[in-house]
Amino acid sequence: MRAARFIRFLGRNALLGVVLLATLGASALVTMRVVLSSRDVAVPVLIGRRVADAGALAAQRSLTLRVEGRRHDPGVPAEQIVAQEPPPGATLKAHRAIRVWVSLGPRRVNVPPVEGGSVRTARIALEQAGAPVARVVEVDDSAPEGTVLVQRPPAGQADLSSGGASLLVSRGTGGASYVMPDLIGRDAGAVIAALQFAGLKVTDVRYRTYPGVAPGIVLRQTPPAGHPVTGRTPLSLDVSKASS
Repeated sequence: MRAARFIRFLGRNALLGVVLLATLGASALVTMRVVLSSRDVAVPVLIGRRVADAGALAAQRSLTLRVEGRRHDPGVPAEQIVAQEPPPGATLKAHRAIRVWVSLGPRRVNVPPVEGGSVRTARIALEQAGAPVARVVEVDDSAPEGTVLVQRPPAGQADLSSGGASLLVSRGTGGASYVMPDLIGRDAGAVIAALQFAGLKVTDVRYRTYPGVAPGIVLRQTPPAGHPVTGRTPLSLDVSKASS
């Protein structure tokens, strides 16, 4: 009887040992998987690759790929990756995702012809075509004020990925160019008439008393004598008046 009980005791303990060993083995396997899955891996270069190729390369390093969006880019062909996060060379935990953006290629639009028309009409036409005006430069020209002289890009198919259209616009001739004469001490009435006859604009006349100077005499001028002026240059005069 004692022998039989001893044998049963050994059997139960042997079974318990097997269960303990199995539990320890499973725990070690889980621990190893956790350690392996949390290791740092280097992020590969994905820019310039197609999504399928980039996904395969990421998978080789136990990483996944997530497409965040698409955007136009003049330097990267359509369907290739134009940007990634994290950048190449950074480290990432295994089984994490690399975020990527895919190129739609250059943003090409049909630019309408606007040269010779008004800048206002050009803005509307270009806006409707998807080529909004980004820059307007004005120059002196014999064409009427506000006329579009040159457009960039020219009419036709164009890549506008890096910005909108630019216009060179006439601001008119502005009349002849003069050198401002010395007007101080002259009769203001005669001076103003002569300036207006020459196509110059007297925009401001200020009257003030000045001891010893008769009324109606130019005391000060802007711009000063010798300064170049055109029909667009604003001129101002200080003129003496009678003391009250």
